[in-house]
Amino acid sequence: MVRKAIPVDLRTAAVFVALEAAAKDGQRVNVTAWCREHGVSRQAFYEWKAKYVEGGLDGLLEERSRRPHRSPRRTPAEVEEAIVALRKELVDAGLDGGPASIRFHLARRRLAYPPPAEATIWRVLTRRGFITPEPRKRPKSACCRFEAAFPNQCWQIDATEWNVANRTVWIFNVLDDHSRLAVNSLAVTAATSEAAWAAFSQGCARWGVPRRCLSDNGLQFSGKLRGFEVFFEEELRRAGIEAVTARPYHPQTCGKVERFQQTLKKWLRAQDPFTSLDALQDALDGFCAYYNHERPHRGIGRVPPHERWAATPRVASTGQPLPPPAILKAQLAVNRHGQVDFAIDDQPQFRAALGIAHAGKTADVLLDHDHVAVFINSRLVRYFQLDRSHRFQPLHTRPGRPTTNRNP
Repeated sequence: MVRKAIPVDLRTAAVFVALEAAAKDGQRVNVTAWCREHGVSRQAFYEWKAKYVEGGLDGLLEERSRRPHRSPRRTPAEVEEAIVALRKELVDAGLDGGPASIRFHLARRRLAYPPPAEATIWRVLTRRGFITPEPRKRPKSACCRFEAAFPNQCWQIDATEWNVANRTVWIFNVLDDHSRLAVNSLAVTAATSEAAWAAFSQGCARWGVPRRCLSDNGLQFSGKLRGFEVFFEEELRRAGIEAVTARPYHPQTCGKVERFQQTLKKWLRAQDPFTSLDALQDALDGFCAYYNHERPHRGIGRVPPHERWAATPRVASTGQPLPPPAILKAQLAVNRHGQVDFAIDDQPQFRAALGIAHAGKTADVLLDHDHVAVFINSRLVRYFQLDRSHRFQPLHTRPGRPTTNRNP
């Protein structure tokens, strides 16, 4: 609400009128009429008079704070100091220092006062200058999320680079899709399929054998887009574990392990440089222990992953080896409409759209059960799951999408 600006001379005049009225014996000035004439409230008139009597002209003209003398609901100073100290402690250690994490750790420390609300912690951090305003982000409701219903129903695996003693090494990370449990983090010198299986099997030895493994299409994890089976896929199949890969160029499918690696790297950057692979591995083991047992995870109700892991019955692989993939290769011509015809199993011939830009070219088609990958000049131009109920496989399935490939 905007306050009405009152000229300084009107304040002075009001006070002198009041004093003059008080000096006259037996005479009183009609304050109500005077205030109505000058557009001033009676409350303001008497406030100015009290200020003048207390501090003279300087006291009248000086603006005073409107802050109340007492704030019974204000956060105590000791609580604010504890919030700030914990914020600095978490950030310096490379850990999450947001309001949710701070409230979780304050509750775990069992202090003499109850932990304040997240909104209160946020206001304290903002008032102290610890929070930088950011633009509005896309709401979480805009994302299509999925989650395994039980622990060990699905694990996610990925690899990321790190620098040790001026050389690049790799860290394989395995995460449980349901509980976000950090199953294993293994530092290796090269991102090979054998190293991926070593990281995965170490996790199995401690947490059990999962039913499914989700990964991207990196050659260390999968070769089905290239028409063969890599060592990691072969070992998964022998152990009865279903190997599932994300859609090409869509890292959001493995978003949980990708987000874990972002948190891991933030913590690693806060540590002293590692001089050996063994030192890095020791640090990874310590971080996984903290991540699983102490760190509140926002994606699972702000509880540590191990609590959610232990709260739900686990599922396991059957242990029966799975059949090898039936990968069929075919070299087919693309017609003048940018479409290619192919047959799979005993089904009638299917037709898939590739885009008019590929008309007249030769396409290499890989068929793995219901998964179809199409390459032109060794470049993946389309990957999709076959819809056996329709003979024609359109390029786009959503209404209003273009029917031609505009980016060949």
